[in-house]
Amino acid sequence: MISILTIEERTLLSSLRCRNKKEALEILHSLELIVPVKTNMFLIIVRLICKLEQNPIDFAASLQDEEVTPIYY
Repeated sequence: MISILTIEERTLLSSLRCRNKKEALEILHSLELIVPVKTNMFLIIVRLICKLEQNPIDFAASLQDEEVTPIYY
């Protein structure tokens, strides 16, 4: 199955360690307020929010498509 999520988006999701899409969206919306607008991370967060809200994404399957190593900040 081909995922519509980029590797950066999947890495971010796996780093958040969310159990479902609702929890991921809550965390991403709070991160959106903290991360500086002119950064690449902000663009990744905004695109990921849009994809999660507008597309019927299987949350668990999108994280299991590839082995993604979480990034810890």
